[in-house]
Amino acid sequence: MGKLKSPKLTEVSGIVSSYTDSNLFWVHNDSGDEANIYLIDTLADLKVTVHLEGINVVDAEDIASLMIDGVPYLLLADMGNNLRKRDTLSLFLFKEPVFDKDRRSHVVAREDIMEIRFRYKDKRRDAEALFVDPIDNMIYIISKRDFRSTLFRMSFSEAKAGSVLVLPPLMQLPLTFATGADIRQDGGYIIVKNLVAVFLWKREPNQDIISALSQPYQQILYKPEPQGEAICFDRNKNFFYTISERPFGLESYLYKYKYKYEN
Repeated sequence: MGKLKSPKLTEVSGIVSSYTDSNLFWVHNDSGDEANIYLIDTLADLKVTVHLEGINVVDAEDIASLMIDGVPYLLLADMGNNLRKRDTLSLFLFKEPVFDKDRRSHVVAREDIMEIRFRYKDKRRDAEALFVDPIDNMIYIISKRDFRSTLFRMSFSEAKAGSVLVLPPLMQLPLTFATGADIRQDGGYIIVKNLVAVFLWKREPNQDIISALSQPYQQILYKPEPQGEAICFDRNKNFFYTISERPFGLESYLYKYKYKYEN
């Protein structure tokens, strides 16, 4: 679709489609950036930079979207933990910024950002894949550096100021090194990628996430990227998008794929 050209975007590791415009996407860098997210269009051109005021982001690895009382929100996951040195990790919840074509920068005030702190019950883990179920707004995290990527879940209602949620493992997935995930806005499909493949699950009406992910997946068409970590569905339910980091100065492109689940 387009090539990343902005020098601000060198290690894109998460992407999600904007609720307000299906031709815009929120992305963020991996470790080494400040607490920023960025809005790009379908040509991968940078439209606006958004700074999250007063928070410290160590290693952001994915971003998700959700609706709360009819208002669109974003959830930035500071959960990268390559060397497993961090015991407690964080998610940051805030309203999706409103895009104004006349403003190239925007700030989300600290009082408008909710931090959700968590840790894993069994051991320290690294994770780069996250999605929020649009049916009940439960948050799902998929670990990366396990022989089989492991699923965890948490609820916004459990999060309290100053507390740390403890997440037990729920199930293992038949893949490893998960780097990104998303769920379609109607909850009907779940997509997960690692560096070389993309996996798709169909979810039946009234089916819970664990039951859906316990079914066989379908591996769908995907051309591996230099370091492709990010994936998301579009808002029109017809496509998914991927984008890569820019390792060793290689080029990064926004890719658009048509998908179909074969019954």
